[in-house]
Formats: sequence, structure tokens, C-alpha cells
Amino acid sequence: MTEALETSRSRASSRPSTRPRRGRVVPIVIVLVLIALFVAGLVPRMRQAKDREREVDASAEVPTVFTEPVRRDSSGTTLDLPGTIGGLREAPIYARTTGFVKSLRVDLGSSVRAGDTLLVLDMPDITEQARQSRATLEQVEATAQLAHATLERWKNLSAKDAVTRQELEEKQAAANVADASVKAARANAANLSEVLRFGAVLAPFNGVVTTRDVDVGSLVSAGAVSGNRALMTLTQIDALRVMINVPQSAAAQVHKGQVAKVSVQELGAETFPGVVALTARAIDPATRTLLTEVHVTNPDRRLLPGMFTHVSFSVGASGEGLRIPSIALIVRADGPQVARVDDGIVHLTPIKLGRDFGTMLEVLGGIQLGAQVIVNPSEQLSDGMTVRAVARGARADAPSPSTTGGAGGEAKR
Repeated sequence: MTEALETSRSRASSRPSTRPRRGRVVPIVIVLVLIALFVAGLVPRMRQAKDREREVDASAEVPTVFTEPVRRDSSGTTLDLPGTIGGLREAPIYARTTGFVKSLRVDLGSSVRAGDTLLVLDMPDITEQARQSRATLEQVEATAQLAHATLERWKNLSAKDAVTRQELEEKQAAANVADASVKAARANAANLSEVLRFGAVLAPFNGVVTTRDVDVGSLVSAGAVSGNRALMTLTQIDALRVMINVPQSAAAQVHKGQVAKVSVQELGAETFPGVVALTARAIDPATRTLLTEVHVTNPDRRLLPGMFTHVSFSVGASGEGLRIPSIALIVRADGPQVARVDDGIVHLTPIKLGRDFGTMLEVLGGIQLGAQVIVNPSEQLSDGMTVRAVARGARADAPSPSTTGGAGGEAKR
């Protein structure tokens, strides 16, 4: 038994101890973790430093800009102006005499022809006045006959020296007065007969009834006096007119007989042919525009009076003005400018603008034909700045127009 105990002790003493190993591994792991944390924090800093270096290098490089030459005004443009459609003829209908509406022959939207009866008035007081005028006419005619018969008898007596010359002249004057009374009575009777004829209100032209403000039994007054409403409105719609205001800058290029296109948004892309019929031939000092009337045929009556419309004109080029892209314009506190590039140097040049053609602008002064201007200029551009100019549409690595004898060089020469 003693031998067995000794044998087990000797085996236990021969096994290696694990505690010292664990004590050596833990510090190594801690060191590795610290190294990993250090590396993880160092890499982003290195990246940020490289990014800053790239930004510094980029800022030190010469910026690239895209340019376009100043061109001659050689192509026509389209002038698009808003307008309002109206009937070629449009008339409010008033009564010529006072009376009651006896009957209506038309209604709202009715199509009528010239001479058609629109409504009939009942005028009892005018009717009685007409009867009285006819009776008065008969009375004065009888008086005139008696005066002429008396005059003839006095002429016979005067031939026999039975009456004095003065008495004969008095009878002659009485006959003349009777004739004048007959003429006045006839004129009065004719006038009242004409007023009775006005009881039937007729259409002055072919058109459509666009408003109606009376009904059967309504009392209407004569004339377009203040406070007196029109009975109805008649509008011609088979031919229309569009009133537009042409800006002063384009007024000289709009003339009578010029072809135009009329379009309405609600009718899609369809256009209707028109022609300039009239111009005011004077600029309105309040709006600085030329009032212009465009006539449009409307056989299918798709266009309606009162519609908002657009009128387009093809305006020919004058050949004298210059044009630049709209995106080349710089608007600052000291007025409109463009950034002109000469031999890689930016020159901020003030210009005088003319008409606006949408994508292009007319330049009246400040820059020469063929000069290279920067399109889409950035706010960082300054006068005297060095840039690398590339023609718009070319590759960024293409040579600059100013260094290859392009339009910029021609303008300079």
C-alpha cells in the first residue's frame, strides 16, 4: 500500500502545471486588442488626411469651364403672346322704344340670321299716339283744302278789284301755313309709324344669342341710357377676333396681313390659322405695348368667345443683333453680365440686353461677335481668374478654343 501511494505521488509530480501558462496568455491577448484598437482609429485618420490632401490639390488645379461663342441673330424666332377670343361682331341689343315684351322668338344660344325677329314689344301708348297723329293729319289736310279754296276765290275778287292786295296776301299766307301744318302732321305720323315698326327687334347680323336678360312681360325702356340693361347680346362666332398686346420690342415686326397661329390649351396641340387684321399703330404709354387684332375663322365653332388663348408669330431676324445662351447670363447687383474668356483669363463683362427668346437672349451692346462666354458660370468666378475653357459639347480633355485659333481668337484679332 505504501508503494501505491508513492507511485501516485510520483505521477502527480510528473504532470505539467497549467496556471503559469494562463498567466502568460492573458497579457498577450490584451496587447493584441490594444493594437487592433489603435489600428482601427488610425486608418480613418489617414483616410481623412489623404482626402484633405486631394482637396488641396484640386483647389490648386485650374478649373475647367464650358464656353459658347456669341452668335449673330440669323434665325427667326417665335413670338408667343396671350390673348382673349371675342366675336368678330358683338352687339348688345336695346329697344328703340318703351314697351312690354309681348313674345320672345329666340333664347340663350339660339343661332339667328340677319333680319330675324328676336322679340316683339307691345306698345299701347305709342299705338294710341299713332292713331291720334293720323287723325290730326286728316284735320290739317281739310283745313289746308279750305284755305286753298278761299285763296282761289280771293284771287278772282282781286282780279275785279273787289278786295285789297293786303287781304289777298293774308289769304295766301293762311294757305301756306295750312300746307306747313300738313307737312308737320305727316312727319309726326310717319315718325310714330316708324316707332311702331321698332316694336319688332331684329337681328343686325348673323350670330348667336350669348346673353338674355328679359322675359315675356318685362317692361323695357328705350335706348342705352344709364341703368338700362341690354335685352340680349348677339355675337358672331363663325369668325372671331383675338386682341393681343405686342411688346414694344417686337412691335415693329408685327404688321397687317401677317400670319399667326392661335392655340387653346384645352383643345390640345391643335392650332388655328389667323391673320393680323388691325393694329393700333401707336404704343400705349401705360403698358408700352401695341394693341393688335388677329382674325380667326371658326367654321366648326370649336373656339368660343371669351376663351384664353395663345397667339404665335414667326418673327424674322433683323440680322443686326447678337445672341447668347440664356444660361450664360450673370445677374448681380451691378447689372447683367457675362463671363468672357480670353486666353484662359475670365473677364466679367457688362452687357445690354434686348429681347428674351427663351433659351437665347438678344444682346444690344457690351460684347463682340464670336467672343467666348462661359455657360452655367459658378458663383466663385471672378474677374481675372485663370480657367481652362472647353467648347460646350466637346470633351473636357479637348483643347481650349482660345488656344486653337477658334472664335475667341478671331474676335480678339
